[in-house]
Amino acid sequence: MTLDSIHFDSLERVSEETLYRVFLDAFFDYAVPITATMDDFLAMHVRRGVSYGASVGAFDGDQLAGFIFNGEGIWNGGRCAYDAGTGVIPAYRGIGLSKALAEETGRLLRASGFSHWLLEVLIDNDKAIRTYKGAGFFTTRRFSCPDGMVADPTGAAEAAMYRAGVKIDALDTLDIRRFSAWRAWEPSWQNSDASVARSPERLFTLGAFPAGGRNGEPVGYIVATEKGSVLQLAVHPDHRRSGIGKSLVAALASRTPEGKVRYVNVQSDDEATLGLLATFGIQGGPAQWEMLRNL
Repeated sequence: MTLDSIHFDSLERVSEETLYRVFLDAFFDYAVPITATMDDFLAMHVRRGVSYGASVGAFDGDQLAGFIFNGEGIWNGGRCAYDAGTGVIPAYRGIGLSKALAEETGRLLRASGFSHWLLEVLIDNDKAIRTYKGAGFFTTRRFSCPDGMVADPTGAAEAAMYRAGVKIDALDTLDIRRFSAWRAWEPSWQNSDASVARSPERLFTLGAFPAGGRNGEPVGYIVATEKGSVLQLAVHPDHRRSGIGKSLVAALASRTPEGKVRYVNVQSDDEATLGLLATFGIQGGPAQWEMLRNL
């Protein structure tokens, strides 16, 4: 098998069923097990802003041998593509196809007016990191991805809310941008305000309100999927270290299956959030580099 038979094209004319099947084939041996259903796969692409016109496939005849799914949006003030998934099916590995895909995709994005290309990669995926660095990417941030199950989540939520003097109630998902000043760091692409707004999934968007407060304004919030994947968590700077974050995490766990909570892409130098999660046994998990290429 060589690159001689490979041609590249956008993915806009490939069926969703084919994209999903090839995605599973390419990631069957990934370090983090892939359990996404087709609905999960498509919802993930909607949330991450994937444009199949800006995504590139490597084809051997009619066979899709590899792909780069790209989201489209604004990052650092410029038009940005986000690599929502790069994969090569096993039969086509070892011939330099990942490198060729990256080169072809970079040319397409640059010609289409993109100024940045962003991605995340597991820190122990040395082969992929070498490919990305060779394509001009550099590391920008390190992320942690802790997960776990909260024991007695209902009891934990009640106790935490009592100690913090807050109540937890639903918020309007579309209005979370007003809390952006509370954040110590910007969420990763897949957890950004734009991704939250695009999400086709039902999200838990919970606010922490002072018990008996006068103006009804929240002092903290959390956004997560129904399965317990946290997208954003922040507490007003004037109300930190008072148990509000614990109240929000426990309240979320009380609403998820078996108290499961997972937070993909906590900035690794955010010791406060990682420590808060660890008090509930939400820790460990893989770590990732965020990488950026200026086009």
